[in-house]
Amino acid sequence: MVREGKIPIVYTIRGCDACTKLLKKWDAERIVYDERRVELSQATLNEARQYGKLVPIVVWPDGRVEQGFGDSFGCFI
Repeated sequence: MVREGKIPIVYTIRGCDACTKLLKKWDAERIVYDERRVELSQATLNEARQYGKLVPIVVWPDGRVEQGFGDSFGCFI
């Protein structure tokens, strides 16, 4: 799977309301992250699907995985 780093990896897709809300929140809080847009590359889409089928998918440095954001359901990939 994806290399373990020091910042969270966030898989997103353009137009996903939950993705937008998460990134706006993190930007406001100055949280550093590695955004990977799944619609831009088949390889990135395949990578994201190793963790789930609902973006945003957050892969934390400790290996934890979260899908969706807050009350927002997210978008299927």
